[in-house]
Amino acid sequence: MDKKRKTADFFRYFSTSLSAALCLICLVGIVIYILVNGVGNLSWKLITNDYEEKLVTIKVPTPTSLFDDPKIENTYFSSKYGIALADGKATDGTNCIYIKYIDENSPFKQATIKSTNEETKVELQTRVDVLMALTEDDLITIGSKEGAKEYARVLDASTSILSIQCKMSGGGIRGSLITTLILILLTLVIALPLGIGAAIYLVLYARDGKAKTIISQMIDMISGVPSIIFGFCGAVIFIPFVSLLGASGYSILAGALTMAIVLLPTIIKTTEEALMVVPKHYMMGSLALGASKTQTVFKVILPNALPGILTAILLSVGRIIGESAALIFVMGTAIKDNVSLIEGATTLSVHIWSITRGEIPNYDTACAISIIILIVVFVISTLVKVISGRLKKKMGV
Repeated sequence: MDKKRKTADFFRYFSTSLSAALCLICLVGIVIYILVNGVGNLSWKLITNDYEEKLVTIKVPTPTSLFDDPKIENTYFSSKYGIALADGKATDGTNCIYIKYIDENSPFKQATIKSTNEETKVELQTRVDVLMALTEDDLITIGSKEGAKEYARVLDASTSILSIQCKMSGGGIRGSLITTLILILLTLVIALPLGIGAAIYLVLYARDGKAKTIISQMIDMISGVPSIIFGFCGAVIFIPFVSLLGASGYSILAGALTMAIVLLPTIIKTTEEALMVVPKHYMMGSLALGASKTQTVFKVILPNALPGILTAILLSVGRIIGESAALIFVMGTAIKDNVSLIEGATTLSVHIWSITRGEIPNYDTACAISIIILIVVFVISTLVKVISGRLKKKMGV
């Protein structure tokens, strides 16, 4: 019997250890993949730039003298126009040509917008694309696909430049980041009072019986419903409702209402557990001292349940940041730079979906956004743990 028991225990221990190891390997592998492919694209410009790039077509006057090469590494210099060009990648992952150096007397300093003849400032890191130039023999058109070396050669061979397309900024996630933060705040404002209120009623006021059992079972059932079903319901119910406030379709407000319904089971269940952990003699002592039940609930029970409620908030924030299926139905997939509550926009997770669904998926930028999401969740998780720890110390738990 002992031998069989030891053998059974060994296989149980081995299977659980193997499962844990496989899960850890998968998790570490995913994190490593995201870091390796995303760190190169992670920058302050990615966070602060608009997604829509500014495209300006400029004219450059014909130079009267040649310029000295500053010998900048990994660049190609046009001695005729006094600029150094380098191959690179835009924040959206596409190949491009950057201006890395402009001579003080370069004709690019006197560039004008072709359509209006207004002066414009061509700065470093500006991306140049389609160039139309005249040579002694022909009209040449060249783009960023040909590379910086060929681009510089055409500039030197040209007699005059008819037009150059310049792309400034673009490819950033500023709008999606703001949308995510607004959605988190708005969803919590709607969901927390409802969820906490429902948990207080079920734990402290509702009598045991069939009605309470049915309500609890329905909450458990709702927590297992796929989020895409919530998205469909939100499109049918909340989009028409929000249209009464001036929205014409997808909107952040409809997304917040939908996510509030998605999060209610999590908030209710987590808050219920937090309330049940509070020792019963706290309530009994408060009532014995003459406090009403309402005073006891809000001044004694809830403050002692705050660490658990903060956990519910943490779980909710993580769900909001990571949700995409439900939000596609109610907020759309159009990436917006100008954010409005009654207009559609994308969160960071939907932004990732949008830039990876095309013919040329931009996995590098998607990984960079994933790193930002992980950092946000880590920071919020750390803050919640710190606050919970201080509350527990204050309450002597």
